[in-house]
Amino acid sequence: MRRVIPRTRMGIFTVCLILLWLLKSLFVALAGRQALPAGLLFFLDSLTLLLALPALYYAWVLSAALRRRLLWRIRRRLILAHTFIGLIPVLLVIVILWISALLFYYQYTYYLIVNQIGIHLGQLHAFNLSLASGLQQAAAGWPGGRGDPDALLGQDSRYLLGAYPSAAVILHVTDTATGRRQTFGAGKVRPERLREYQEPPRWIEGREYSGLVAEDLQPGLYQPDLPAADAERRARLYLRSCVAGELRPGLQFFLESSVPFDGYMLDRLKAATGQEMLLADRVPTGGLNIMLQDSSILRQNIVGSTFETEGAEGGAGRPMWSILLYPVSWATGVETESADSQVLFVELSTSKLLQNLFRSDNPVGRTILDVLRIVIGFFIVVEILSLLVGILLTKSITSAVHNLYRGTEFIRRGDFSHRIVVKSDDQLGALARSFNQMTEYIQTLVKERVQKERLERELEIAKEVQERLFPHQAPRLERLELTGLCLPARVVSGDYYDFLPFDANAVGVALGDICGKGISAALLMANLQAALRSNAANFVHGTGDGGGARAGSQVSRVVAALNRHIVHYTSTNKFASLFYGVFEEGGLSLTYCNAGHNPPLFLGRDGWRRLETGGTVVGIFAEADYEQETIRLAPGDLLLAYTDGILECVNEYGEEFGEARLIRLVQEHRQLPASEIQKVVVEEVLKWTFEEERDDDMTLIIGKVR
Repeated sequence: MRRVIPRTRMGIFTVCLILLWLLKSLFVALAGRQALPAGLLFFLDSLTLLLALPALYYAWVLSAALRRRLLWRIRRRLILAHTFIGLIPVLLVIVILWISALLFYYQYTYYLIVNQIGIHLGQLHAFNLSLASGLQQAAAGWPGGRGDPDALLGQDSRYLLGAYPSAAVILHVTDTATGRRQTFGAGKVRPERLREYQEPPRWIEGREYSGLVAEDLQPGLYQPDLPAADAERRARLYLRSCVAGELRPGLQFFLESSVPFDGYMLDRLKAATGQEMLLADRVPTGGLNIMLQDSSILRQNIVGSTFETEGAEGGAGRPMWSILLYPVSWATGVETESADSQVLFVELSTSKLLQNLFRSDNPVGRTILDVLRIVIGFFIVVEILSLLVGILLTKSITSAVHNLYRGTEFIRRGDFSHRIVVKSDDQLGALARSFNQMTEYIQTLVKERVQKERLERELEIAKEVQERLFPHQAPRLERLELTGLCLPARVVSGDYYDFLPFDANAVGVALGDICGKGISAALLMANLQAALRSNAANFVHGTGDGGGARAGSQVSRVVAALNRHIVHYTSTNKFASLFYGVFEEGGLSLTYCNAGHNPPLFLGRDGWRRLETGGTVVGIFAEADYEQETIRLAPGDLLLAYTDGILECVNEYGEEFGEARLIRLVQEHRQLPASEIQKVVVEEVLKWTFEEERDDDMTLIIGKVR
């Protein structure tokens, strides 16, 4: 149930809308819509329309899920990309070419038909002009005799009826003096309707005309083969020529020659175009007017057809399209669609049209057609080869990607021994080889990382051990305040400082800088501390050469013994600088020896000085001599001992902190306790330092006389 019940706001909103829709549908089915109040019904219908919102939302979510699932594989993406880049454009090009060919086919067929209609109209109009000229020459012998218009019209119409058997010729004569009108006819004309012949329409009075017309003024006059009732209802298409003028002064005439658009005319058009044709009466057409969908309507309204083998009705089952001829309405003179009268249909037969276009007596056209066939065949072959090559390339790409994906899965599980089989010597093969090299490097890096972590753990242990070697707190004396600090540049430090309490009135102070950094320097520092503590204790308690002398008087001898120890028990390239001093509270003095270390600073009442008395660094020359110096102290005097990491730290401009800046800083704050002075110095030095990782250890000892 927890999985079925929706938890999101959209899910709850959708469920509520569906429940309301079901309740409304159930109530409407049981009681009818009339039982619901109009307002409530409108509200429920509005809620039903709101179902479109969750429908769109879940459609978008579903499409996103399908897109993620379907397009997750590279192979599907490539197939989709090839479809949009290659297949769809080719299909669109084919469709465009097909539609263009269809348009050309239609326009060319239309051109051929209209051109043939124009030729027949020219012949008809030429006959009509010739007949009008003959009538004007014979008008002097009227009425009666050989020159009678009815006899002359019947004699001269034989030429037109020989070419167009269904043609109709009408002569309308008007005597302007008496207003008498006479109408004569020849050919396919209903004689009994000649008396009812109306005057020519206003739009054509007094001028010549030749064109395709839809007879909608007196259709029954020109269709003697049809019943009178049917003839009145049909506005058939005619090729018509009209000539107006005077036979003689006071006697005007209007000569009209009409050829119906019937089966005979369709045969003439077929002979010229090579296309089967069909003429139907009042067939509804729309859209592109291409395919006839209802052939039963066509069979009932066929006027003429060129389909010889299957009869007039047989053409209704074939694919055809309509040709809009746009005839002129005889009643109004306005151009109209042929669908208002009769519709001409042409069979969709490309082969017949091509046969008519590329006849055997036209070698250039047939050559072009053969070349076109070769190009089309080559295009099809290229497309098939392109499809096969695309499939093979897609398979090679997706296989390489799949192998890389499997390789990453092995790496994700921690198996760095997996290697991809390289099957190609291309960029994908190079990528696979790079992946194999990468796994080898990763495998090596993992081993190195394990070793590094082991070393880091060992360094952490060494750091803990070294921190225990440094004094946890300075000895407390009545007249002297001591403080010390060491800031390692790395995990362990090569600097050394120590406080050696001898008794309640004397304490030793040591500060050293070991050559090098890291573990080796830390080991030498531990050795230095042990040797210094041991030698200092021996000389003070009488086991050394001094025989129990004061600690202050044995400073230089302790440093000399330490030097010999370092020389004998370390390598020749290991040495250390050392400052060692003893403060004696009884005489308020400081005895020191500086073995090559940065000179500590002594700030007294008369100024400051460097403590430089001593000798060379320890650990190089076994027989080196060392001197010592004793300084008398007074309240307020300061001792500042440091390593070179304090002075040589640089800022972002490469400028060192320097001794002068250190002296000025200490003098400005010498009234503070030793611990506060140390804090100020460390803060300023760290603030001065530009790089986060320091190059050297920083060690500082401050002693202040009270």
